Amino acid sequence: MWLDILFRTLGDLRDPRILMRLFVPFVAGVIVVSLLGYGVFGFLLTSDWVHQLPIVQDFEQWVDSAEQSLQAIPLIGALLVWLISALAAVTAGLMGLLLGSYLVLLFAMIITGFMTDTLVKVVREKHYPGLVFRGDASLTWMLGRVLWYGLLLLLLLIVTLPILLVPVLNVVWFWWIGFLFFRYSMMLDAGSIILPKQLLMEEMPVTNWTPTLIMMVFYLLAALPLLSLFAPMLAVIALAHYFCERLTVHEASGRV
Repeated sequence: MWLDILFRTLGDLRDPRILMRLFVPFVAGVIVVSLLGYGVFGFLLTSDWVHQLPIVQDFEQWVDSAEQSLQAIPLIGALLVWLISALAAVTAGLMGLLLGSYLVLLFAMIITGFMTDTLVKVVREKHYPGLVFRGDASLTWMLGRVLWYGLLLLLLLIVTLPILLVPVLNVVWFWWIGFLFFRYSMMLDAGSIILPKQLLMEEMPVTNWTPTLIMMVFYLLAALPLLSLFAPMLAVIALAHYFCERLTVHEASGRV
């Protein structure tokens, strides 16, 4: 089912109404969004204020001490230092790509939020004519849940901060935390228009694999700098298909 929805989403890109909504707002925003996203990350990497933080200085001292200890190992000490340094450099590069792209993605998600309603309605007019949306969630309710969920994930990230010091594992963990927020906020944004709150919350668990796999595809695409600008809007189109089909099923079963 999720592959079928992805193919239909790609097919919808031929619709001029969707193309207009996909590209026009981003033509003006692409420069600003990119500069903000990568500018913030560049500041974090190069700012003296960041490098003078006690936790950063303590970590740098720990790294220097670890390198000296490894170099003291006979025969293989220098090789171990080189291997660890190479792994750290690759990990830092991956983290840089993820952070930069996903900061851009965050701004793109905000822009997409203002167009979700019209995008969902275009999908309905094209594929589900006559379907009446049953969304009853208020904007305050939706924003409150997104903010609460985001705070919980931020707390989880802080609690598990030592994981970010482990090469490779830190990339996977950071990606997963970001994916959970992306999935939750996009599903809530699109689903609140189509389904009543009670039915929408039944669709939200991560173990609901159809929307989870769909969102995972677009979140992976968002790792690429240019595609991160369009991933949220493509996700909204795909979710519109998914939730419209779920609404049809619920209507047939008499739940709405």
